Formats: sequence, structure tokens, C-alpha cells
Amino acid sequence: MPLISPSRFDGPLVERDAEIARLEQAVRSLRSGRGTVLEIVGDPGMGKTALLAVLAGMVAGSGTRLGRGHAVRGDAVPGQIFRSAWEEHPGLNTVDRGGAALDPQAARALATAWAAGAGGAVLLDDVQWCDPGSVEIAVRLVRNPVPAPLLLALSHRPRQTSPALLEALDDGVRAGTVTRIALSPLSADAMCELAGRWAGGSATAIDEPHDRRLADAAGGSPRNLRILLAAGWDPVLWPFQAGGDPGGLLREAAALASELDFVSPEAAVVLRGAAVLGDPFRPEDVAEICGLPAGRVLAALGELSQADLVRARSRGEFAFRDPVLGHVTHEHSSLFEQSAGHQRALDLIARRETDAAPLARHAEHLLGTASETAAPILARAAAEVVARDPAAAAHWSRLALEYIPHGGQARAEVEILLCRALIAVGRLDEARTLIHRVLGRVSELPWQLALRAYGAAADVERLLCRYPEAEAIAATALGLLPDPGPGGSLPLEAVMMIYEYALVQTLRGDHVQARAMIRAAVDTTARPVHPTEVAIRCLAVCQDAYLGDVEAAVLGMRLCANAVDALADPEAGRSPEMFATLGVAEFYLERFDDASRHLNRGLKVASDGTQMHVVLQLLLAHACVDLFTGRLETSTQWAVQAERLATAVGSDEGVGLAKAVRASAMIWTRGERDVPEILALAGSAIADVESHRSWWALSALGLAAQVQLLAGDPEGALRTMLERADGQDVAAAQPSLEPSLKAVMAMAALRRGDLPAARRWTEDAEAAASRLTLPGQTASAIRARAALHLADGHPDLAVDLFERAADRFDRAGMPIQRAWTQAMGAAAADAAQGRAAALVWLDAASAAADALGALRVQEDAARARAELEAARGEGKAARSDGEGPLGMLSDREREIAALAAAGLRSREIAQRLFLSPRTVEAHLGRVYRRLGVSSRGELPRIIGNRGGDGGGDAT
Repeated sequence: MPLISPSRFDGPLVERDAEIARLEQAVRSLRSGRGTVLEIVGDPGMGKTALLAVLAGMVAGSGTRLGRGHAVRGDAVPGQIFRSAWEEHPGLNTVDRGGAALDPQAARALATAWAAGAGGAVLLDDVQWCDPGSVEIAVRLVRNPVPAPLLLALSHRPRQTSPALLEALDDGVRAGTVTRIALSPLSADAMCELAGRWAGGSATAIDEPHDRRLADAAGGSPRNLRILLAAGWDPVLWPFQAGGDPGGLLREAAALASELDFVSPEAAVVLRGAAVLGDPFRPEDVAEICGLPAGRVLAALGELSQADLVRARSRGEFAFRDPVLGHVTHEHSSLFEQSAGHQRALDLIARRETDAAPLARHAEHLLGTASETAAPILARAAAEVVARDPAAAAHWSRLALEYIPHGGQARAEVEILLCRALIAVGRLDEARTLIHRVLGRVSELPWQLALRAYGAAADVERLLCRYPEAEAIAATALGLLPDPGPGGSLPLEAVMMIYEYALVQTLRGDHVQARAMIRAAVDTTARPVHPTEVAIRCLAVCQDAYLGDVEAAVLGMRLCANAVDALADPEAGRSPEMFATLGVAEFYLERFDDASRHLNRGLKVASDGTQMHVVLQLLLAHACVDLFTGRLETSTQWAVQAERLATAVGSDEGVGLAKAVRASAMIWTRGERDVPEILALAGSAIADVESHRSWWALSALGLAAQVQLLAGDPEGALRTMLERADGQDVAAAQPSLEPSLKAVMAMAALRRGDLPAARRWTEDAEAAASRLTLPGQTASAIRARAALHLADGHPDLAVDLFERAADRFDRAGMPIQRAWTQAMGAAAADAAQGRAAALVWLDAASAAADALGALRVQEDAARARAELEAARGEGKAARSDGEGPLGMLSDREREIAALAAAGLRSREIAQRLFLSPRTVEAHLGRVYRRLGVSSRGELPRIIGNRGGDGGGDAT
């Protein structure tokens, strides 16, 4: 990142509203003739000086006398900070001419005179560096405030402030004469806002991992944030380096670096040695780096602690006051000191550690002077951390490649490693270019290494959604597989290649071929040990669940869940897709709690958001789980994150599925007025995926169709289910969800008035549900049959099925579907069991919808309640005049006639009552005959407008 302009530091303070309000209160008190003492405390860089500047602006605008002083470290002139503040005070010249010292008594008199009239303010900064005379004056003014409207503001670092002044201020706080404003570190959101302002951007992307990690590196300190921005902070380099621009670091940190000039020469040597080691460090290690006796190092650390440059930690360790200071100190040392220090540190740590990762920081500084030693260390370190920190692995392997000769097996191994790291951080195009260079000489490599190269190439093509290329590469690699060894076992490299190929097939939507390949090559009933073995078995379970083989999936799921739970995070991080595939399998099997648990752990293991393709899978799966279980707010949050990440990595299918989830949550949480917006979002999701034939595309289309149905577009829902996926039936292509998706099609057909199609798809849903025996899927099929009975005029049959469906949705843990079923079934309950029973259904639906934030269900329930009330009023009218026209109509005919009289179209009546338009027209025909009218236009004259607002013709 380029050096930032200091002019960008202008602007209002961020997240300091409470502190500014206390400043305003102090200024108001001053204007009313009451003085006070303000103490502003905080660690270095937290914005104390900036807050004093805000206070100065408030005072300057009030007509009050203003004096400002800043302590200069090492100044021996007694009372210097007060002299600086009162340089325009006429009384100060009188004191000087008289030859008297500016002692506490004289200063008190000057303060009283300064506050005379309209009042006065004295703002003092960096009081921790005051000379003893200034400290004595400050103590006197704090303990004995002048009898005048004087505002005395003291800004300081409490760790370095005189104990006498600290005691006086503490006493004043307890007595109520001192107002303390403690500046805590800024939150991550505030730091991200500042970073956006100072780097010339905006704060619209404060959730992105880069900004969050930058905020964490700065430790809530605005000054540290400015320094890191100027240094070109890079998450790949942190915490080993502050950034790629050491010059920018030193320029921006000039004020911070000045603190280093006030320590003794030996303490400075110790401090630079500690900077080589990095946080935390031990005194004996510093002694070895610096070549000093341990006693002298301890003495120097005591001096540095007193200066608050280092701070003691537990177990005899020390650390810099903050990491940024450590980097500034490191860059202040000479190149010779750095090189010699890192060589000693490398030798020291190598005697203790067997892993290469702890050595990498020091090896990096030795490139160019001891490259033959450093480059292999960096390559080994990259291999060690690629699963948990792929960004660091990419950085180290790239550095190592600069010193490894071209050609040969050693270079190919590091290039494949770099490719894997680039894939994990989402730099797919760069990874593809690199791995294809390796494939260009794959014939020179042993088969094990060649398989790893093909596997990486297939992986990157898969993630770029280039499925034909990925399949071709994987198929080529499979031809290199050796015959199984004794007992039929395959080497791990072969298992990894099969896993990669099966992943490609799975994401393409060809679960049948993927499952057959896995089962032919791997004994999925054996207990897995290696993470790749666990991962391939999790994928097999996911395929079983998706294909509707519930019995096999449940058995495999238990085995895989035990194996996954037994893996430590670093081991699981080697194949983190296992959490996504296992979680998705549990989702299909309606084990929603288990799915959430494994998906949550997967997000933790997947390197804090750096393994972007895995994180995308986990986010999308999490969004779907929460959608089905009624956690609509969190479902939307997961989907928003997934959409942002999918956009970043260029996955149209990921974007489309994320949009479909968002639209699905919105259709439940928003009201009727938002339907156009929701339909537009669903349409955008369809456009993103309809050119793909893949697992994610089918999932997105199924969700979008449900949104269209709920939004009153049954024709659109059927087009999506039957035409958008390249002409294939979206429901039949997803066996694990076929009952619920066929039920959507049946409901859409019912609302279109196509009863034969509704019956056919209801039968399909029931047949699929009988194969799966999952409560949620079975409930969907039952509900479709109930709606069909209600449309056929058999509410007595419908009400029992609606109740059974609601019960099964409840057992499945799908509360929104249960509530919607109850709202939908109220009409059947009214016709079959009476109004009281219907109201019980509606009360239960409304209560559940209120708890879930499902406004759509609340509106449906309210509408059904209003229709019951209208029907009840019409019934009373008919009973009071048995010979009246309404007495000739059935309850259903009166209900339909009332809605028609209110101006509703036949299609609108059908959607409200879950009938087909054809059924509505048939009822209206009987109404016309019995009432002796020729059209609906005459209905209001006979029965009045009892159905609500509406308008339009009969179509």
C-alpha cells in the first residue's frame, strides 16, 4: 500500500462521542463560572493529543483565555510546561523580572489571574515527561483548585507519570474534583472506518478479513494504524514484518522512534536484540543475540520497562509495549545488526525446535547472505503451515523458489506447494498459471509427485467452475494410478486423486458417478485415519444423503462424525472440505444441530477465512441450515458473507445460491409490499446459475422456485423447476429434496388450476417421501395432498393431513414450515371442525411466526382470520333471514361470493383459499344460478361488499 497523505488524517474523531460529550460538559461548566480538572489518560497512540485539540477548539470558541503547553522530554527548566502555556500571560513577565522561580505559589497566583473575568483554560499534553518543577505545580493545582473558573486539562501516559501526580489525580477522582477520561483502544469497526478514510477509500467493506486483521494488528491505536498504513501493511507479512515499505514505516513513526533516543546505549542494544527475536522474548535469548552477560541484560530490561518500551509478561518473558514499536525498533537497527542477529536467532531456535515454521522469520532475513541455508527452511516452513496459514505458506514458498534452481523434483514440490497455498487464499488465476507450468514437465516427475500436480490442477479448474477441464485433468491423472497393493489398498496419493475427481463430479451434480468411483476404490466401511481418508468418506456420505440412500448415509454419517470429531484442528485443516461435505450430509438427513456444529468448526479450522473456496462452501451450507430451521436473520448474514466471497473469487454459482437463500429468507420476513424486490432478487439468482448444470445451481433454482410460489407467481415457479436447468426436472435431479420440491410444483399447479398436474406431482412427492422416510420431506408431501383435498372440496380429509404435516415439520425442526402449514390449514379446520378450531390453528401460527420474525406467515394468518370473521358475519345475516338469498348458498359458496363481491379476481380468490381458479369459477357459476344473476358485477347489490378491498375483472 502506498504512503498515505497526512492530509487524510483530518476529520472527526471516530468512536469518541462519549469522551467528547464529557469535554462539552466541562466547557459548559466553565462558561457558567465553574472550574474543573480534566484528566485524559491512555496508552501511547490512543488519541489523547487529538482529544485535547478538540477541547481547544471548544474553548477557543467560547471567548475564554486559552493556554496550551506540551512537555518536552529531558527539559530541565523548572515549570517549563506552564511557561509554555502562559507565554502570553502578562504576569509571567513580572515573575521573571523579579528573579523569582515559577514555584507552586507563584503558579497558583498566575492561574487565578488567568481565570479572572470570562475564565481561563490550561491544556497540557504529555505531562508524563514534565520536569519536577512542573509536576510540583500540577500537584498543587490539582489538590488545591484556584477559586476561579479555570479548566485545567492534563493528558498523560499513567505508566510513565510521576507517582506524586498520579496520587493527586486519584484522590481528585475519588473526591469528585477531577474528571477522568480514559481512552480505551478503538473497536475493530472504528479502526476499519479510519483505515478506509486514511487510505483514500470508504468504510463500506469493514467486514472484510483484510481490514479486520489490520485493525487487530494496530491494537486499537489510531497512531499505530497510520504507521502500518504508511508501511504498506500486508496480512501475508504480519506479524513477521510491518509491511513492504520500511521507509514509509520510519517516516510515519518518527515521533514514536524518538522515544528510543532516551535510553542508554546498552539498553538500546538490548532493545534491538529483542526486536530481532520478536514478541515474546526471554532475557537469556536476548543475552545470546546481543552477546551480553545475563545480568546486564536484566538491568537494561529494567530500564526499558521503566521507559514503558517493554513490558513484563508471565513465565519470565517480556514483550514490546505493542508490536508496532517492535517493528520500528527492528528497522532502526543497521543491516549488519539485523543479519548477524537473525543468524544467531536461527541457530538458537534450531537447537530447540524440530519444526521449520518458527525458523522462517529469521531465515527470511538471511536470503541473499545465507540462501543455501535459508531457502530449504522456508520451503519446509511453508509445507508445515499451508493448511492453517496458507498466506504465510505462499509468501515463504515464493521466496524459496527464488533460490531453488529451475527444473528438477525439488522445485516442482515447492511449486505445487505454492499452488496449493494460492488456491487456499483465493488467487486462482495465479495458481492455474503456475500449476500448468508444472504440468508442462510432468513427464519428468515420479508418479507420486505427478499425481499431486494433477490434483492441484484439477482443484483449481474446479474452483474456477471449469468442470470439463477439471474432469479431463483428473481422468488423465487416474490413468497414472498403480495397481492396488496387497489387500487391495491404494497409496495415499491415489486416494487424494480419487477424492479430487469425485469432488469435481459432485459439484457438477453427477453424484452417481462420484459415489461409484469412491466405493470402487476405497473401503468406506473401514475406520479412516488420515485426514484425506476421513474427507473422502465424508464425501461418500454426502453423496449417499444427496441421492436419498438414507440408510447407508446414516450409518456412514455416524462413522464420519466420530472420525472428524477425533481429529485435532491442525490435522482437520489439511482437508477442511470434510466439514462442508459432512455438514451438508447432515443437512439432507435433517440432523440440523449436528450440521451447524460441524459447519461452525469448519469455519474455525479453515484458517480464519483464508481458505476461501472452503469457506464459501461452509457459508452457503450454514445459510441453508439456518434458513430451514427458521434462523432467518443469521441465515441472511451467512448468505451476505457468502455472496461477497463468491463475488471475490468469481463464482457465479456461489453468488446465485447466496442470492436464492437471501430471497428465501426475505419472502418470510418481509411483507406483501416487498414482493417485487424479492422476486427481482430471485430472478437475479436464476440468471446467475441457469447456464450451469451443477449442485449449487440446482439448489439455487429449487429455492428460487419456492420464493416465486410464495410471492404469487406459480407460473414462474413451474418454469424455474422445469425449464431453467437446461430442461431437466429440478426436483427429480435432487433425490434428497424431491418430496419438498415436487410439493412446490404441485402447489404451483394447484394455484394455476391444473388439477391433473397437481395430482401427478403430489403422487411423485409421496412416492419419494416414502423412500426417504425423513419427517420434513414427508411433511411436504402430506401438505401437498392436504391442499389437493381442500381444492377438491374435502376439508374433512384435508384437516387431518394438515395436522399430520404440521406435526412432522415440528419433529424435523422446521418451525416456519410448521407455522405456514397451520395458517394454510385453518380454512380446512373451519369447514370441517368449526370456527373455534380454525382460530386455534391461526393463534398457533401467529405466535410461532412472531417468535421467528416471519411476517409473511403473520400476514397470511391475519388474512385468514379476517376471512373467517367475514364468513361468520355473512352466516349470521343468512340465519336471520332464512329466506334471503345467502341462505341458498353453502359456506364455501358464500365465502367465494363475498370475495368476488369485494372485487377480487378468480385467480386472487384461488390463491387466498388454496383452490384452483377453475374450482373458483365453478363455485361462482353455482352462485350465479342460485341467486339469479348473470355476472359478478351484480353480487354487491345482493350480498354487499364483505370481502375487503379489491378490484378488477373476472380473469
